[in-house]
Amino acid sequence: MPTGSTELLSPDNDTGRGKFSAGPVRAEEIHKSRPANVWIHRTVAETAHSLTAHFDLPDASSSPRFVDFVEVQRQIGILQAHCQLGVPERDVFILDKISLRLVAPTAPGDASSARGIIRAHLVATGGGGRSRSLTQYFSLEGATGLIAVGKAASSLLPRTVYERIRRQSPTSTNGISLRSNYTYSEPIRIDPDDPLVSDHPSDHLTAIQTIADVERVALRQTPSTNVRSLKLTFQRYAELEPSPTLRLKVSGTGRLVAEVTQHDIRRIKITGSVTS
Repeated sequence: MPTGSTELLSPDNDTGRGKFSAGPVRAEEIHKSRPANVWIHRTVAETAHSLTAHFDLPDASSSPRFVDFVEVQRQIGILQAHCQLGVPERDVFILDKISLRLVAPTAPGDASSARGIIRAHLVATGGGGRSRSLTQYFSLEGATGLIAVGKAASSLLPRTVYERIRRQSPTSTNGISLRSNYTYSEPIRIDPDDPLVSDHPSDHLTAIQTIADVERVALRQTPSTNVRSLKLTFQRYAELEPSPTLRLKVSGTGRLVAEVTQHDIRRIKITGSVTS
């Protein structure tokens, strides 16, 4: 197949359906270590490139965090790539961009959106008969209707290629942060007691770890608000050491801009909004 052509599994092909079992989603299928941190279940392959699952957040007695919904999106995205697209477990699933927008903000104390249904649809592109990238679209629905919509773009690499790239030190100075009006600039915090961010083995800073801290800081800077939308774009890997720096500002109109830097080079760009 020519490079750049679309590689969708045929809707008449039952390959996607056949790879799902009646049992629960295993932790390793969504890159987790502990079964208690698997939040999706009862998966159904609607078509060969569409997947539906039920989700249950662990603390159903309180309002979900924004990052909790992003984690639900991440879990079904990983599962879909492996089980429907057939991405080998030895390949590396590299997240390039991820975004989520709440259709309606969650009110304090409202736990009605802590469980529901998430739908995922994927489009894969590549060449030589092998998928090299994919875009996924998501919608989360609760008891009262649509909760959020999201999107993710990822690249797929054989592990040998990934390891070679990871050994290379960035030499380009493109992406050096020139912005100076951030109101927050501190080392990023990863809560070791939060299973959302701690039970996700990785050799670099993850999107979920970043979004969790962005949400924490944004709500501290603008009390009585909620994160309404976020878009995160990886520009380079951010290593775990030395601790990357999160720089953030929320404007008076609720516009959020942030970045993660390391060695004075921007690694991650974040934009979004907060609302009362």
